[in-house]
Amino acid sequence: MATLALRISGEPRNITVRGFLSALDSWLKILGDLDSAISGEPQGSLDWFVVGLSTGSLAVEVESRSKLEDKNVGPEVAGAFITGLEHIERQGTSPAYLSETGMQRMRHLLRLIGREGAAGITVTHLSQTVEVSARASANIDQLMRVQQRSIGSVEGKLETISIHGRARFVVYHGLTRKAVTCKFDPGRWLNKVKDALGHRVNVSGMVHYNAKSEPLRVELEEIRILREKGELPSTAEISGSDPHFTGDMSTEGYIGSIRAR
Repeated sequence: MATLALRISGEPRNITVRGFLSALDSWLKILGDLDSAISGEPQGSLDWFVVGLSTGSLAVEVESRSKLEDKNVGPEVAGAFITGLEHIERQGTSPAYLSETGMQRMRHLLRLIGREGAAGITVTHLSQTVEVSARASANIDQLMRVQQRSIGSVEGKLETISIHGRARFVVYHGLTRKAVTCKFDPGRWLNKVKDALGHRVNVSGMVHYNAKSEPLRVELEEIRILREKGELPSTAEISGSDPHFTGDMSTEGYIGSIRAR
């Protein structure tokens, strides 16, 4: 279980119903995107329930409840949402887990600032509070704008495939968990992409980067399944060393015999 509070600040009676409902809709969809990415469940694993409402500045407090008996990612989802907002507002960098679609939803939420009577947005989770301003809206516009294209590759775990509209899948970087959308021709690549689901992959092709040099998406030209970290070869395997190279002699004795020649 986790709780999140979203507060839309503004003058009383000036925040429109349209703006308020739009903010709630975007917020819920972003939470769903984070849920799917973190839980690995395409349809999500959480339901969200309203546990508090207040007026003046409009505020909604929600609580997560897991639909799964053996898994509850509510605290991780709530933490990822508020940390993601902090990254956008203060650092101007992309948050973890959000794909191109998720970033579009986040932009829609942040663009309400300064419109529909909304002066700002504040989110609270446990003791952490982040207040976002028009700066966040400007930052996310920059993060989503392609500044450079070049042939390259990205690596990460392939966890999401969609063939609705333009076929695409999402790769999540192993360390940062940042998401990269990879678009592909299903007639050519669908079977190979399906085989790679759940695996670490290297995806190469035309890579689109933002102003922070973060990869936004890739036009697929090749995909390779990589070894999992536990399957990586040892140093001996990489170097091609032979443990029996010295025969019955110790390493020190063998080196000594060479020096004596």
